[in-house]
Amino acid sequence: MNAITRVVRRAIRSVAGEEGQVTVEYTLVGMCAAGMASLLLTWINKTSLIGKFFGAVVRNIHGLLG
Repeated sequence: MNAITRVVRRAIRSVAGEEGQVTVEYTLVGMCAAGMASLLLTWINKTSLIGKFFGAVVRNIHGLLG
């Protein structure tokens, strides 16, 4: 019973203390980064910048080789 009590107390301290805060902060930063990446990819797809970019690259390579 003593071992179970120690485990429960340690779990309560880790949740109540700052140890869990770092995990929450990293999770929030990751979620914000994923959201911004999603918005950026949506904008790029709507403006078709990727197609224009690769088209320009292929034209430049073709111009250099031919």
